[in-house]
Amino acid sequence: MKALVWTDKQKVEIEERDIPDYTGKILIKVAYAGICGSDISVYLGKHPRAKAPLIMGHEFSGTVEAIGAGVKTTLKKGDAVVVNPLYYCGKCRACLKGNTHVCRSLRLYGTDTDGGMTEYAAIPEECVYRLPDGISLKMAAVIEPVAVVVHGLRMIKKDFFASACVTGLGPMGLLTALMLKDAGVRQLFTVEANGRRAEYARKLGLEVINPAETDSVQYILERTDGEGVDVLVEASGSPAVAGTMTEMAGVRAEILLLSVFKELVAVDLWAVNFKEQTLIGTRVYTKLDFLDAIAYVSQNEEKIAAVVSHTFPLEEGQAVFQDITGGHTDMMKVLFQI
Repeated sequence: MKALVWTDKQKVEIEERDIPDYTGKILIKVAYAGICGSDISVYLGKHPRAKAPLIMGHEFSGTVEAIGAGVKTTLKKGDAVVVNPLYYCGKCRACLKGNTHVCRSLRLYGTDTDGGMTEYAAIPEECVYRLPDGISLKMAAVIEPVAVVVHGLRMIKKDFFASACVTGLGPMGLLTALMLKDAGVRQLFTVEANGRRAEYARKLGLEVINPAETDSVQYILERTDGEGVDVLVEASGSPAVAGTMTEMAGVRAEILLLSVFKELVAVDLWAVNFKEQTLIGTRVYTKLDFLDAIAYVSQNEEKIAAVVSHTFPLEEGQAVFQDITGGHTDMMKVLFQI
């Protein structure tokens, strides 16, 4: 089979591999695989767990090709499926409390072991979800990042948002903004310094503040009568934004840290105290979040399709990763069609 393999820092190659042993697993014929920010970290050689050679990709969909020996399942050959790439120890305190998504030794297909940027993948039955009728395999490949957003927004305790702000409009931030807009937020602000991403979001009907041109804090305070927003979702991973998010957020606001910071950042904890703000950490998703993401994408396929900007064959993998990491592209969500 054909596979896109990360072989060294900033290097991926097409290799011919044997179809993986699927004894005790489901063999999936992969249709689409998405590129995530963590895949970029792997490609750059910065992911702490990934080891070369590795078939990347934890956002993928396809069809059941075969059922491995010993597997008892209602799935059958030809079923359209999506993969929940998380696997866990089942023994640590988090797992024993039912919080397997924050397992002490949580692992992912495509990061810790071979994933979906290949023609065939062997995955345990418990990680394979049958898709509802009508949903395209292309959009199904976006279910995993949607599940991240579903889980994050579920962590917010407020039932109604008079005002909200999303900082950073990469795929995750853009999905978050679209879902908040669906939720009926009265005032929705977004912040994005990349001109191409900002324009992309404006075409989808979002109000975008470019901090290179406008003081984001001042702009939001002026339009909220000096109060700040009720909910702020940080999706940029920018240390500069981390330093201002408590200013943009109001009294008793909730600040959701959807992005994963790669370094220590300065946060105004004085403001957290005196405004009684809540900082919310979030990581991946639960099985329920994943099921809800399947339902959301199934019901909003046209809207989700707007987030996918490019689709490429696996053979262009090296050029695609170079373009993304080089910043010379207008790509948003990128998929490989296999």
